Amino acid sequence: MKYTYEDIARYEEGLMAAEEQQAFEAVLATDTELQQELALYRDVDTTLEQQYAPDEQRQQLQGTLRQMRQEFFSATAQAPSNEQRVVETPPPPARVVAFKRYIGVAAAIAAMLVVILMVWNPFTGDLYERYADTQMVTQVERGSHIDTVLQKATSAFNNKEFTEAAVLLAEVVQTQPDNSFAQFYFGVALLQTNQIPLARASFEKLIKGESAFKYEATFYEALSYLKEKDEDAAKDWLEKIPADAPNYKKAQELMRKL
Repeated sequence: MKYTYEDIARYEEGLMAAEEQQAFEAVLATDTELQQELALYRDVDTTLEQQYAPDEQRQQLQGTLRQMRQEFFSATAQAPSNEQRVVETPPPPARVVAFKRYIGVAAAIAAMLVVILMVWNPFTGDLYERYADTQMVTQVERGSHIDTVLQKATSAFNNKEFTEAAVLLAEVVQTQPDNSFAQFYFGVALLQTNQIPLARASFEKLIKGESAFKYEATFYEALSYLKEKDEDAAKDWLEKIPADAPNYKKAQELMRKL
């Protein structure tokens, strides 16, 4: 059996049933590739000590990622097997009612709603939601374990499954601390899951450097304060984006709306 990253995570977090754990360990004893992947997974927690110097911040990130893993993978661990699956008795057929007479009323209501939405649109969303939405660019897969993890993270992120994306990206940034691409989207995923202090720590690593994500990280640092309704702090960060930065116009546009 070929074990996946999710299986490794469930094993390490103690989410496997006893029989499944025994089977996993039996394969682990002879499978060199699985041994390497497990070792790499374990390195994620140990390298946190180097990535996040303050003890309190490091412990918070470790706890957050552990909780994220458990929330995401526990559903898989608790899913019933085929033998345990309960076959439910189908409900009795619903009573058929004539509905054609309601079509005219429904159409009139729908038309009225369209007019209302054209005049007054209550679903525009707040500024944070409008400006925080972004997509990860799919990376070229070369076949390594980290490339595979990054591909999964990209898929999860673009499907707005930010908890899963954060867990996966944590492994990438802690294995490849100079990967600014992963670092940036790790911060965004944390921000989208309301891990604001941890998101800022990720952005600030990029802000202090000179990568292509320096000012994107600055913009999202501003959004982190906007999410907390601190418009003054958000403006302060937006003002740090220079006129020659690719996102300068976007930053100025947001400032005018604050």
